[in-house]
Amino acid sequence: MRILEFGDQRLHLDATAVRQPHLQRFVDRVSIDTAPAPVRHQMRIVEGEEAELLVDEQTGSMSLVVPSMTTVSPTVLEIAILQAGARCLALLGTTDRFVLLHGSAVTATDGGGAVAVLDGGVGQGKTSLALGLAKAGCALLVDEFTFVTCDRDEILVAPAPRLPWHVRGDMAPYLAPEHPGRRLLFPDQLAPVGTAKTAASLALIVVPDSGIPAGKLEQIDPAQTGALLTSAVTDHVAKLIDPRLDHVSIFSKPSQVRYASGHSLLNSRAQLCTPHRTVLDRLSRIPTFRVGIGSPADLAASVEAVTHVVESL
Repeated sequence: MRILEFGDQRLHLDATAVRQPHLQRFVDRVSIDTAPAPVRHQMRIVEGEEAELLVDEQTGSMSLVVPSMTTVSPTVLEIAILQAGARCLALLGTTDRFVLLHGSAVTATDGGGAVAVLDGGVGQGKTSLALGLAKAGCALLVDEFTFVTCDRDEILVAPAPRLPWHVRGDMAPYLAPEHPGRRLLFPDQLAPVGTAKTAASLALIVVPDSGIPAGKLEQIDPAQTGALLTSAVTDHVAKLIDPRLDHVSIFSKPSQVRYASGHSLLNSRAQLCTPHRTVLDRLSRIPTFRVGIGSPADLAASVEAVTHVVESL
């Protein structure tokens, strides 16, 4: 049994029943075989005719059925494992202190403050901007599944140095020209970009926005930050509850994701997707900027604009 880590949040992965070699290799690569502390949650991965995810609130365990048919691409199946693991951890461990944000994060320098590139409801360019910042001298922290721990005086961003980064096909020539056909790239494949292995204090939030010119920066009034970041706080759980919201998913209907008791998560959507006021209040204390993002060719302008802010931290 392997262990998937998001900082100090850990999940046992049991993929012994999986017959697809690429999934076995993927699980081995994203996980470790021992943990320094007991691991509470577990996810068993099996193959079947139709995708399904069962969540047992009582035991903290999950069962993920991935399609064995060849009509689903290997990359989508790999993403499905990460999505199910991270989102179920967030669902089962939901508190005002431990939250999964939708976005990516880098450190200003290896071991320095964290820069989170978060969803502002537009859903464009988060990973690309974060990777662009890493290419400009920052270090990789985590892509897509940004777990944060809200302590009294700071917000800590958890590292995930074994997890891959999702490079968009149109961005590959700018961010990973040596891997033009790969969509999931591990940190060592993005070298010489550095990888941060310890948690970093959140110092800056950036929200890509295609509605303003590429490279333009707009600082957000702290009074408005909570409303802007509501989607970043709720997006992952919302997509777990209703997979139709997700543009990459092995599920096509809400009934495929449910509690082990048989109840659909969709019935609890209003409750589960209510953002924690404490979390939004704490995020509002972090300097937050919108940055214009455009075509792949415009990425350099967006990176340069954010880099100037990062250098002033």
